[in-house]
Amino acid sequence: MRLRVKSRAFTLIELLVVIAIIAILIALLLPAVQQAREAARRTQCRNNLKQIGLAMHNYHDNFKQFGPTIWHSPWSDPPEIGGVDDWTNGTKGSWMVRILPYIDQAPLHNAMNFNGMGPGPCPNCNLEAQPLGGTGKLIRGTVIEAFICPTDRSPKLNRDDPNWAKSSYSISAGNARMNTQPDCGRNDLGDSFSLGVAHHADGDRQHHASGIATRCNWAASIRDIGDGTSNTIMAGEVVAECADHQWAGWLHFNNNWATTTAPINWPVHCQSRPRVTETRPGCHDWDDWGYSQGFKSDHTGGAHVVLCDGAVRFISNNIDWMTYQRLGERRDGQPIGDF
Repeated sequence: MRLRVKSRAFTLIELLVVIAIIAILIALLLPAVQQAREAARRTQCRNNLKQIGLAMHNYHDNFKQFGPTIWHSPWSDPPEIGGVDDWTNGTKGSWMVRILPYIDQAPLHNAMNFNGMGPGPCPNCNLEAQPLGGTGKLIRGTVIEAFICPTDRSPKLNRDDPNWAKSSYSISAGNARMNTQPDCGRNDLGDSFSLGVAHHADGDRQHHASGIATRCNWAASIRDIGDGTSNTIMAGEVVAECADHQWAGWLHFNNNWATTTAPINWPVHCQSRPRVTETRPGCHDWDDWGYSQGFKSDHTGGAHVVLCDGAVRFISNNIDWMTYQRLGERRDGQPIGDF
């Protein structure tokens, strides 16, 4: 005689209980996984800024100043090609172009034509128009991971023009005098404190900006930083699609600059994102430079900056505004305190 062993199956209730337990475990573990991933992204973001700080110091060792943005060059050529007064109708790129050789991007830098007009026309003198070898692409469309914070949710390529590759970092123009849009109701942002006399740091002399660079053609040397390199912001995080002068890309001559004038992570109506709650009506548009051209990030609670000594710090949204302005100013002579 054969014994028949009857196998016992799960009941429906038992199956539902198991599914419920798994769902609870996933719900408990998911935040921890997300936190771990964000911690990794923050670490990478810090490392990027650390490399930018080191690259700027290497540039300074060679050319006795931090990397400037060169706009139309009626004043001077980039220091790395001799600093000769050589007017052209083209731009010579942002400060990020200057430091490419120091972040393992020397071949890309070498592919750029910085020459002037010369005896004949030079259609590619403008860096923005230069092709990348025989790829059929433009140099400005090259994605450089060292210039991108993994937490920045902005697309790597500009939605309007995919030939622009983004950057998540901007140089500090300090506490600049910033005219805001007329509908904002406040047009004196920074005027009561700033040592930079030019609105939007729009000039080519050191007195035009209180930070370490103007928008074009001037950047500080270490001797210009009277407050000390450990008390002055060199560069920091931005969110590419939240300001019209940070959206174009890492190569653009009129991009990648920010001020400490606006509070950290001031809410802005960014492209392709839900509109924010306006705490100061009219002061939240992405082209209202007094507020949109501030440092910000997609991290929670603040943004990273690299100081002029190369140290990377995370600055809270709740930092005292005056302390923040003194971090932006390179020569105000005021104590910083804890931050």
